[in-house]
Amino acid sequence: MSCYQNILCAIDLDANSSRILKMAISQAGGQTSKLQVIHTCEHPITGYGELTGSNLPTTEAQIRQKVYPEFRAILEKHEIPASQGHIEFGQPSEAIHKLATQLSCDLIVVGSHGRSGLQLLLGSTSNSVLKHAPCDVLTVKVE
Repeated sequence: MSCYQNILCAIDLDANSSRILKMAISQAGGQTSKLQVIHTCEHPITGYGELTGSNLPTTEAQIRQKVYPEFRAILEKHEIPASQGHIEFGQPSEAIHKLATQLSCDLIVVGSHGRSGLQLLLGSTSNSVLKHAPCDVLTVKVE
């Protein structure tokens, strides 16, 4: 039985996503209904986005169209309804905090590469999530 009732799991759509989701599902006591999943994308307007060949800014809609099929496939693989998936734009830790607050989450599950030294000083999403989270945070060590 899980003591957490509303869990937010942050994934990057990489090889570690399934491992992180499995840990979140475990924390939910196997009940995927307690789980929300977020993937953050860099906003195309804030300087993180890339320009297309025609020098027009890539739009959020174009990014969503590119990312959604892979995101949806990961959700389906873990039997999580698409309505519990969120694609957000902006700085990852800020987007995660905002959604966790909006959804009244009591746990955030996020992957961590376990970097140290200069890599850690330059910033990591998991470290920022941990420092400013509105709830408990579980970091899952990933490759």
